[in-house]
Amino acid sequence: MSTLSTDIRFSEAPLKLVTVNYSLEFRDSAVWTDACAISGMEIRKKRFCDWHTGVLCSLLLMTVPHTGKAAELQSLEAIAQAVSEFVLSEHPEDNGIQVEVNPLDKRLRLAACESPLQAFWSPGSRSIGRVTVQVECPGPKPWRLHVQSTVTLEGEVWVLSRSVQRGQLLDEDVLVRQAVTLGANNAAFTSLGAPIGDLGPWMGYSFSQRVAAGKVLNERMLKPARLVRKGEAVLIRIDRAGMKLQTKGIALKDAGAGKPVQVRNSRSGKVIDAVVVSKGVVAVLN
Repeated sequence: MSTLSTDIRFSEAPLKLVTVNYSLEFRDSAVWTDACAISGMEIRKKRFCDWHTGVLCSLLLMTVPHTGKAAELQSLEAIAQAVSEFVLSEHPEDNGIQVEVNPLDKRLRLAACESPLQAFWSPGSRSIGRVTVQVECPGPKPWRLHVQSTVTLEGEVWVLSRSVQRGQLLDEDVLVRQAVTLGANNAAFTSLGAPIGDLGPWMGYSFSQRVAAGKVLNERMLKPARLVRKGEAVLIRIDRAGMKLQTKGIALKDAGAGKPVQVRNSRSGKVIDAVVVSKGVVAVLN
């Protein structure tokens, strides 16, 4: 930053000379005064004559030295590239993915980032379809920007072959594999949830709502099913040293598939630690 003090004299009337003293400060690129905007400087007044503002600004411009090149601006192309690279990194196993970054406003003026740009999903954004990516500059002049994009993916997904009811257990019999364009405006993909590719980890879950046929199976449709309920009878399986036994018991709490649960042996009254295997069936932990 540089400072210049100057006296400017001009005639208010043919016989009167007025002197105005100014202190000038030069900063960055575009800055402002109370009277006028001057590209490349800021004029901060000490004393100001209220009349002939436009004339005074013109005279000040004549006294201002050149301060060098304007501050560098952040490349909008680099921001778009950061968004595209981030989205692709979030889908490493998806070969047919396409990312279309919405054009950025060319009037956008951001300081050039001295550090590598950082990108994240904006809070609440999905990862397929219309998405929003947060781009940040962590440098000395930090800024943050939310960029909208469209992400589409060609591939096969699980689609409901018929409608299901709330609370119904997930079953491969109600699903078919189908080639779709995820993220496009098609009837098969209208939910915010991420589509499910591998059914294994989701078996034993139940539908959290009624879902119509033709919808792509996604994570938001499912919730852990309570396969055993507190106070209800369960079958206890024991597999030790090659011996397979089973007995009856009572569940002491609700639990879903693969979840630990305590049960009381109906014969001995002993509390046993077990894991839920299927509806009404638990296996004793070794």
